[in-house]
Amino acid sequence: MAIDAFEKLPEEKREMIITAGIREFAGQSYRDVKTDVIVGRCGISKGILFHYFGSKKGFYLYCLDTALRRLTEMTPPPEGNDFYEVLFAEMKQKMDVCRRYSDEMHIVNMASRDASVEIAEDKAALLGKYMTAVHAASAKTLKRAMSFLTLKATGKPKVTAEALHVYITAILNLYLTQYQQDPDRFFSQEKRIQKEMKEYLDMMLYGICTQEEV
Repeated sequence: MAIDAFEKLPEEKREMIITAGIREFAGQSYRDVKTDVIVGRCGISKGILFHYFGSKKGFYLYCLDTALRRLTEMTPPPEGNDFYEVLFAEMKQKMDVCRRYSDEMHIVNMASRDASVEIAEDKAALLGKYMTAVHAASAKTLKRAMSFLTLKATGKPKVTAEALHVYITAILNLYLTQYQQDPDRFFSQEKRIQKEMKEYLDMMLYGICTQEEV
């Protein structure tokens, strides 16, 4: 395997190979993907592909890792001066990423449900690393959003904050799951979606926050 040699190729050549791989693995299971199709689209031989990546599995894992890195690339902290502005800005950022990297998003979705034993352990490690990064970034954003709230004195501030964190995350994930396959539809219905999200969140916030802070 010669990953270093691959990464020294001209950027255009590297991108052509990786794009072809991500697109194929995004559209069907690992087992069903044919490397002959990929190399045919790239104009290279299977021998060259395996020289760089060692095997179909090695190429798949490289493509998946590339997709995950692109989907978790550093972005500026969401802007906003109140609880809802921060959350809605976070949602828009996530949907922008889905729109920019649609094939990358689809390969990750496919990987999450692919039952191929050959890739199971390595795939799980990559996805676990990705989820850790996503959760860490989301936790930071939610902490900032919640800093604009004044929580009622319950005697259990940590439990209250954690419960709110879980609830907010569930609402955000509900809409991400619903629209990540078609982010353009999210942006065309953004105001309606924000109104719905606010209704869901208000149901909990009014029970634990002073109303004037919401």
